Amino acid sequence: MKKRIRALSTWLLLLSCLFIQAAYGQTSQNITVTGQVKDGKGTPLPGVTVVVTGSGQQTGAQTDATGHYRISAPANSTLQFSFVGYATNTMPLNGRQQLDITLTETATALNDVIVVGYGTQKKINLTGAVVTANADVLNKRVVTSPASLLQGRLPGLSVTENSGEPGNEGISLKVRGVGTFSGAGTDPLVIIDGIPGNLEAINPNDISSVSVLKDAASAAIYGARAANGVILVTTKKGGGNGFHLEYSYNMGITSATRLPKLITNSVEYMELYNTALEHSGQARAYPVDFINQYRDATDKTKFPDVNWLDVVFRTVYTQNHYLNVSGGRNGTTYNVGMGYIDQPGTMLGFDFKKYTLQFNINSEVNKRVTFGANVNFNYGDRRYPRQGSQDQFLAALSQAPMYGPVVPDGSGHYTYRGDPYVYHNKNPVAIAENVQATDRSYYVQSNLFVNVKLLDGLTWETRGGFNFSFEQVKDFRPVVPQYDWFTGAFATYLDVGEKGLQVNNNNTIYPILYTQLTYDKQLGQHHIKLLGGAQEEYYRADNLEGYRRDFPNNDLRELHAAGTDGQSTDGSAYEWALRSFYGRLNYDYHDKYLFEANMRYDGSSRFANDTRWGFFPSFSAGWRIGQEAFLQSANWLDDLKLRASWGKLGNQNIGNYPYQNVLQLGANYPLDNSAVYLGTKRQNLVDANIRWETTRVFDIGVDITVLNNRLTLNADWYNKKTYDILRTAQVPGWLGLNGPVINGGTMRNIGWEFGLQYQDKIGEFAYGAGINFQTFKNELIKFGAREIDNNVIREEGHPYNTYYVYQVEGIFQSDEDIRNSPVQAFNPKPGDLKFKDINGDKLIDAKDRTYVDGAYPSYSYSLNLNASYKHFDLAAMFYGVEGQKFYVTGWGIEPFTQSTPPTEEWRNAWTPQNTGATLPAIYVQGYGPISGVASTYLLRDASFLRLKNVQLGYNLQAPWLQRAGISNLRVYFAGDNLFTITNYPSLDPERGGSGNFVNYPQNRIYSFGARVTF
Repeated sequence: MKKRIRALSTWLLLLSCLFIQAAYGQTSQNITVTGQVKDGKGTPLPGVTVVVTGSGQQTGAQTDATGHYRISAPANSTLQFSFVGYATNTMPLNGRQQLDITLTETATALNDVIVVGYGTQKKINLTGAVVTANADVLNKRVVTSPASLLQGRLPGLSVTENSGEPGNEGISLKVRGVGTFSGAGTDPLVIIDGIPGNLEAINPNDISSVSVLKDAASAAIYGARAANGVILVTTKKGGGNGFHLEYSYNMGITSATRLPKLITNSVEYMELYNTALEHSGQARAYPVDFINQYRDATDKTKFPDVNWLDVVFRTVYTQNHYLNVSGGRNGTTYNVGMGYIDQPGTMLGFDFKKYTLQFNINSEVNKRVTFGANVNFNYGDRRYPRQGSQDQFLAALSQAPMYGPVVPDGSGHYTYRGDPYVYHNKNPVAIAENVQATDRSYYVQSNLFVNVKLLDGLTWETRGGFNFSFEQVKDFRPVVPQYDWFTGAFATYLDVGEKGLQVNNNNTIYPILYTQLTYDKQLGQHHIKLLGGAQEEYYRADNLEGYRRDFPNNDLRELHAAGTDGQSTDGSAYEWALRSFYGRLNYDYHDKYLFEANMRYDGSSRFANDTRWGFFPSFSAGWRIGQEAFLQSANWLDDLKLRASWGKLGNQNIGNYPYQNVLQLGANYPLDNSAVYLGTKRQNLVDANIRWETTRVFDIGVDITVLNNRLTLNADWYNKKTYDILRTAQVPGWLGLNGPVINGGTMRNIGWEFGLQYQDKIGEFAYGAGINFQTFKNELIKFGAREIDNNVIREEGHPYNTYYVYQVEGIFQSDEDIRNSPVQAFNPKPGDLKFKDINGDKLIDAKDRTYVDGAYPSYSYSLNLNASYKHFDLAAMFYGVEGQKFYVTGWGIEPFTQSTPPTEEWRNAWTPQNTGATLPAIYVQGYGPISGVASTYLLRDASFLRLKNVQLGYNLQAPWLQRAGISNLRVYFAGDNLFTITNYPSLDPERGGSGNFVNYPQNRIYSFGARVTF
């Protein structure tokens, strides 16, 4: 790896030197141009970007505090002046050395062109619920995952970073909440450069813009795959202004955001454990003489106080390199981006490296024909302990503080047990250093397109491409000896499961082809745009795996090196196809009255012939009421638009062919009482008439721009109803078969979304703020018989998976308190939890469970701040969630789960001398009166407010930079997850949901970086 980095650095240096030399060669023919830039009122404009174009040379400068600039440029070149909030002005030099410019203010946000399904539209003409963000906004945060860029930026899109594990962050994207409970899932459709793709496979630096289609009006043109919303990603394209080179580097200092504070004093741990065992009705584990060896120890190497979280977690350094080359000439433009990310894990044993290559080319063959290609390549190399991050974390938590990972005799041997009385989990350091799985993945997304202008206003576009992925996971489980902590003698071998090598190869191929006609015509004040097209998709996935054991040593890690005894192989494949026809009509009169209709007709191989096709229409309208004559006198109002939409969307992600009767191989049948024969069996009932799961969305919105385009408000109310949900039918157990997949459910989300943006400038000081807010209410309308699953309930009239638990109302203080209280489900003791008698019958039973909110957040929000002064810029983002609760159990939250040391708060647990405590008497895993009851005790408030990101940058301006051909050099400091305000205990509240408490924590990152542009 070091050789590769040195080679990359040398290559970049040579490229830079060659380009600098070329820049010097051109300077000799240049002239020095000076001037001043003002606005329409004659006020000087500082910070205006001045770029040389039209000469094959890319040189830039900025105006100073008085609006003056100085730049070196060829005498026959053109200068381009650009500034946020003003129309770009381009002026040929024609040999002039003095050039003064006036820039005109423009409502740039309203005139922005937004990427929508199969095309683009002006923002002012949108009638659907579409939000967008460009690279300037997204790149205020430096991340390794593109999905992280979207958090807090786009109202209606919820982004949850479930984990800080490198290369396996498990980022969840949801558009307007959870819309279904079927196996079809809740993930939105991701389209990259017109083709369905994988957001995680591209480099964040390659993104030009992101649009989110939230309602049916905007998403219906994607029909069968749009029920959960659509995310449209556009990658960067080249410009026709010569050669452009950019290199950026970022180094991050990374540590865990929050970790449990454990009791790691060995004596205190053992005494508390004995107390917990006694309260739980078990015998004490640690004898007094063993405890005293640690209490009176002078040799702290042999009798230590070890914090295993300090052993397993560490501070690491991440690196992010990115090189971009772009430009164009004579109608052909290109953009090439190359990236390298090195991301070691904060938890021992984890590491991820990612290499990306993005290539875009567009070429005008003539005035009528344009063709191009977009290619993204990704290679990932991920290493991790074979049983995953959660198992590694809980293995670290469940160690006692009385011993370390290696025996104290200096041999370096791994410890088996340093606790002769209580069982603990496997040695996490031995696992991290010896039992790593490797996951190497290759991903290619490519497409070619041709645009032909057939007639005036009539364009024919054809685009074809494919996604290909190949992944190989190698899981080698070696033989690792372990030794006794006290004697140093061999004890046993490390528990790695079945020793040997498992290799899994997975590959997918996904070709897509679509062709469409677009007719765009302006007839006086009437504007009509028609789109019609057809699309074909095919998807195939193959899996092949093999296993062998009995390797001669731990260094030979290929299947061929092992014996054949006990070997096994397996493989599988599946495929599906989709054929679609789609269309759209846009009409507007005088840019004031707007109408849009979309349709899609999809046929999926996943359904039977009679129900294969689904029709998904949508309609939307808008009224730019701010353009009406009766509002023209409102000088404070720049634009006011009312929107409404209705439409249907589909979901075909239901598994493969659930309508077909399938026989399962591998069933054994005894015949004639003499032999057993291999046969087949039926496992599931089927419903051959299942049809599309459908989502119907009604949306009302308003867009307001006031105060000379300084303040913008976007607000939406929506009613999103999903019906004919594809789910497994409820059947009695005595039937002996699983229920069929049926259309049998209805769910509704009703919600609000707000986006408020303010931007202004006072002299050289520019500043802005943006607030995003979203809230929704989920309701299960049709489900069938109610289902109780441990701590949640699925019942009509309530949110899906509502918490359904016993309510804790205190702690029993005495035997008399127990006698005077309702009879509990278990035989409690003083110090145990007291549960509330909901129905008042003096008996705590299943009738006393109650519904508790918190399965979904009450609302989420973000605050984005930015400011700039001269060459300094500052950006910050706060992100928060309110009302979310998680039901968490096990290691780190309950004391002594698999002998895990309790957290420091358990020092204040209930005792007869500490009756005012909020925690019950300390107990051990499996204690019935607490662990055996689904209650509010383990339902924890996960609301939080977090400073998600802050970045301070400085743009260097010096004459020597221009002489070296450098148009811009920016250095910056950034921080991620700097602080969090929350009541959630010990760990990070930003996670995927309920379950085991342990979860790979988020990363706190302090990073330094630079970006140089030639």
